[in-house]
Amino acid sequence: MIKKLAGLLLLLPVLAISSVAIASDQQSAAELRKLLDQTTTLKGEFVQTLFDGQGKVQEESSGDFVLKRPGKFYWNTRQPYEQLLVSDQESIWLYDPDLEQVTVRSAQDDLQQTPALLLSEDVNTLREHFAITQQAVDASREEFLLTPTRKDGLFQTLTLVFTGEAKARKLSEFHILDNLGQLTRFVFQKSVANETVSDSIFQFTPPDGVDVLYD
Repeated sequence: MIKKLAGLLLLLPVLAISSVAIASDQQSAAELRKLLDQTTTLKGEFVQTLFDGQGKVQEESSGDFVLKRPGKFYWNTRQPYEQLLVSDQESIWLYDPDLEQVTVRSAQDDLQQTPALLLSEDVNTLREHFAITQQAVDASREEFLLTPTRKDGLFQTLTLVFTGEAKARKLSEFHILDNLGQLTRFVFQKSVANETVSDSIFQFTPPDGVDVLYD
């Protein structure tokens, strides 16, 4: 059961240049902010793949997600095991139906430990916690490497990938390199940006009979 929680635990203690180029931190943050500001909400499906240090696939999961800036997300893993991760910008809930258990923690001071929350955060907040480097790949794809300023988190780097036309790019995948040298790749599919999303989806009420743990 510990293994099946590994992907979501990463999210817990976890939004056009033709040649490759690297910009300064300030320039990178400005470009990242421009891209994030194009998207207020994003929802769709995801595939999550964990690779070991040699690049061998260890496990894969899939489900659906909703992001709403700033600070709200709904991350519902359906296969191979059901798990739900929800944040309303104040609290983070991790629900495991098989364990009949909910873990609750504050989202306020958890930025470096919560990659999923990073995707919905304000760029100025990100700059307080990360060095941001833009790595533009081609005219339809841009990547940003975020490196934590603290060294006691669960991951070494976070890479955000945006694809599409320059004026309509949206987040299409992100990669997390953890401190064990493992890479987790999240790919978004059938995603739709800027649709109206009710805040009710980012609220979670534990079902009757489950254990509620406060971290």
